[in-house]
Amino acid sequence: MKTFAIMAFLVVGSAAHALILDDFVDGNTNSSIFAGTGATYNAATVPGGFRYTEHTIESNPLGLTHSNIVVNGIFASDSKTLVDATAKIAWGVDNNGNAGAGTDLNANLSSFGAFKINILSNDLPATIQLGVRSNSGAFVNSSVYNVTPGMVMMNQSITINFSDFGGVNFSDVDAISMVINTSASGDIVIDSFEAVPEPASMIALGLGAAALVARRKRNS
Repeated sequence: MKTFAIMAFLVVGSAAHALILDDFVDGNTNSSIFAGTGATYNAATVPGGFRYTEHTIESNPLGLTHSNIVVNGIFASDSKTLVDATAKIAWGVDNNGNAGAGTDLNANLSSFGAFKINILSNDLPATIQLGVRSNSGAFVNSSVYNVTPGMVMMNQSITINFSDFGGVNFSDVDAISMVINTSASGDIVIDSFEAVPEPASMIALGLGAAALVARRKRNS
């Protein structure tokens, strides 16, 4: 029975694989601004081969800086005292942040059911919103998701189901964007961005495996 149980849960594990879209292990950048908008475009091991980052200062009464940083497997949005800024990451766009036929990812994510953003640290209230472009159309945005504050050097994750993107064809994803809006003075550190099976599907798989094990017990 033990062997059967192990095999049943291995089936669940194999169906639960995630696709890492960006783990920030390369394409390093360190862009700092004190006004307006700044952007970088770096070759990286990501869908499409390039990562676009952008940040915009919303308020900066002390004239300090906001930085977008990619280094050592993390993305950080770092605001100095009272700096209020918005950060953006995009895949499948050009060096101006524009999506088009020349940069389309043509990625088939139909075997997955959700995006997962793994966060290493967040100090103040913040939000994250994803956008997905498919079939050479316009970006379709998700709802805006809150990032739990007071989690400095503490892991948390945000899962956004594909059902949140009405009308998107996930068998032909052309571009993806992530907008991160922190509070004034806020800092957030992201570890990775993944496509994963939908949480409800994983629960069903787990229950199915448990039922198989229980049935095996009764019959043994």
